[in-house]
Amino acid sequence: MYIVRSLAMTNWLCNNGFKILKVEDSEKDDKLKVFLFEDSSALHDTMMKYRKRV
Repeated sequence: MYIVRSLAMTNWLCNNGFKILKVEDSEKDDKLKVFLFEDSSALHDTMMKYRKRV
């Protein structure tokens, strides 16, 4: 599992075909959520494309 804390990154991943496996409260701030995705090289590659885009 790979944890994503950014809503913008979560939206980017979902728009690129990745599925959220689980949503949980953040351990650091219970007002925030974290999004869990299946960890894969494709996930990391897509995340890098987002970072280059921003």
